[in-house]
Amino acid sequence: MILGAFFLFSVPKPMAEADFLSSQNRAATVYLFSSPENMTGYVLQNASKNGQLTYFNGDPALMLSSIRQLAQDNQLKKAVFGEKAEAAFSNWALFKATDEQKLAIFGNAEAISKETDRYLASGAKGVDAWELTVRNSVAAVQAIVPLCVFFFLVLWLILRERIPRKDELLLGIAFAVIGMGIFSVGIELGLSKLGGQVGEKLPAAFKSIELADQKTVVRNFDPAVVQTAISDQGVREQFFYLSGDNRYTALTYNPAGFDQASRQYSYVPKKGPLFGATGGMLGILVVLIFAFIMGYGATLAEPALNALGLTVEELTVGTFKKSLLMQAVAIGVGLGIGLGVAKIIWGIPLIWLLAPPYVLLMFITKTCTEEFVNIGWDSAGVTTGPITVPLVLAMGLGIGGQVGVVEGFGILAMASVYPILSVLLVSLWVNRKQKSALQEAAAEIA
Repeated sequence: MILGAFFLFSVPKPMAEADFLSSQNRAATVYLFSSPENMTGYVLQNASKNGQLTYFNGDPALMLSSIRQLAQDNQLKKAVFGEKAEAAFSNWALFKATDEQKLAIFGNAEAISKETDRYLASGAKGVDAWELTVRNSVAAVQAIVPLCVFFFLVLWLILRERIPRKDELLLGIAFAVIGMGIFSVGIELGLSKLGGQVGEKLPAAFKSIELADQKTVVRNFDPAVVQTAISDQGVREQFFYLSGDNRYTALTYNPAGFDQASRQYSYVPKKGPLFGATGGMLGILVVLIFAFIMGYGATLAEPALNALGLTVEELTVGTFKKSLLMQAVAIGVGLGIGLGVAKIIWGIPLIWLLAPPYVLLMFITKTCTEEFVNIGWDSAGVTTGPITVPLVLAMGLGIGGQVGVVEGFGILAMASVYPILSVLLVSLWVNRKQKSALQEAAAEIA
């Protein structure tokens, strides 16, 4: 928040696309990117046709000239599209560029068709295992080794202690680096992608969404094959039959999906709403219940929570059971994630969801014993572990992208405050139960 306050007057306020990309605001908006070329890449890949034209001062000739230069200059291409410039540029030029931009890059429709065939024939490239392993291994070394060096220096220079069993210690550090590297690879390939896919598909419960991963491209498409169907209400809809796998499939025809320059039609299927009408409470309720269950299950799988539960049970001499603490934290996280998803769906300001529980926490903290207060507030730290965070972040960004909000953050903030509240509420019950047991024991002695 301090960093946000520092940059408050340096970055532009939220604005319409045309205003954001206009030359009048260029000095402020380019501040959000690493370079003007990086902003150009963002505009080409994400802005609308009119937005791109606005970015180039409303001059179509300037835009096409800049794109021709980009296609011929590999250094500029790398600055605009990043490290994997060739693949990113080809994907943009063939599937996202306008007809005029494609002709500026390839010259004619025949060249566009040939390049499209070549690109599709090459197929999707698999995961670069070497790059993935090296990158995550370096990150693991950077995270663990400096900390270990600091501890060694403290032992040697300040405490003047010798390190016993150095071989075991070094072996353990090596295993920690290897394990963290492998774990990071698993998170990147598994949990993060899983959370993103779930987040992108979840809104289908209450609204219609496009399934971009099931996109079908029909080359050499002829609009003459398009037919018209009519419903019993008189609503007309265009469609065509696609042949494949010894059967014919009827696909909806949308004129916006036909690229005249390359003679190809892009069909993106839609799904939803699966429960009730668009924006209906039933579909939203299904999403919120799923968010609660996901948060509950992911929290129970956190290794840190299990360790905290064992410690608490030991320190409270069995008064606060490990299972009770884990259930309280998991329910709090599930509730927080559910409210965080509701924030994204309905666009609720985060302050209205964070302020009430924190105010309530101040009063509960005052009434609880110091022992349980420490347990409750420390429980927030185990909720943002290596299993919950990638799932929640990816899911939030996926839902936010489908719902159309500016961002999908804020869920983790909710997942941190509500476990504190749930643990402190349970601790009040445990404390009362403990006092009752002591009073009964005193009465029996008397």
